Amino acid sequence: MRPLASHLTGILALSILAPVVLFVTACSSEAAQLSITLSSTFGGSYTPGSTDADFVATVQNLGPGNASGVVVNAIMPSSFAFAATNLITTGGAANTTPQDAQVGVSNPHWGVWSLASPTTPNGTVTYAFIKINFGVNIVAQPNTYSLAADVVDDSLTDTVQSHPLQVEVNEAPQLGVSASVGPSTVHPNGQVTYRVTVTNKGTGIAPTVEVLVTLPPVLQYQSSIMPFGGNASEESLIEPVKGAYIVFFGGFELPPQTTLGPGTLTIEFIAQCIPDPGKGVFTVQVSVTDASRDHVEIDDVAPLNVFSS
Repeated sequence: MRPLASHLTGILALSILAPVVLFVTACSSEAAQLSITLSSTFGGSYTPGSTDADFVATVQNLGPGNASGVVVNAIMPSSFAFAATNLITTGGAANTTPQDAQVGVSNPHWGVWSLASPTTPNGTVTYAFIKINFGVNIVAQPNTYSLAADVVDDSLTDTVQSHPLQVEVNEAPQLGVSASVGPSTVHPNGQVTYRVTVTNKGTGIAPTVEVLVTLPPVLQYQSSIMPFGGNASEESLIEPVKGAYIVFFGGFELPPQTTLGPGTLTIEFIAQCIPDPGKGVFTVQVSVTDASRDHVEIDDVAPLNVFSS
């Protein structure tokens, strides 16, 4: 997930029933005539982790006069939250009173500009424009949603609105992970038990889940405690090699979250301290991925106090 800014998640696709770029114009009662379009940057389908959920609002002044006091708004469902203004490009426009959008809102607005009237250098008409590229965090349930953008200046009695942009939110997994160790101290040749819990709080199945635990060099994997906990299924189980400090498990499928809770996988395994360790406090790193390219990682967790011989 992008922050709020990093980066949501669900699979998005533009509805094939609507074009990617939409255009509408309306005449003000004054000299300026504004137009606005709304489009996405991800084209067809959107998979979390592969790209960002970015949109572009583009305003033009079709003239014949100048437009002043221009404010641009995005109109989104409550489950679509503005995350960041990625880039604003302009031509023939002056940002007279800068107003950036507020993070976390569903109806962000940007302003305030003045747009020059059209020019005709070399016989080609050039229109003043504002192009706003902005990112969105989407926490919507699977469904089809309608977005739009509008623009107003100080001479318009009504806003000029784009045609709706239909966005389909599809099912997608959302992985999480935690880790602990017990007991919290160990002597040379002693053993401890690590517990790793993986969750899927998304709306889709997490397929082919892989769990990688990096132990400190003073510890070695011995065995897994069976059976694994939770409601995950085993597709083609891969278990670690005894004596390794890189501990890899693979071949799980986690169901999506329901009213009963998230999909869950709990792995417990035994690690043994080497005969002559250095004294100190050691942590582990845990990384989890699935075939949908969902990824989560935690570092410096499950601290273990190791005594020397």
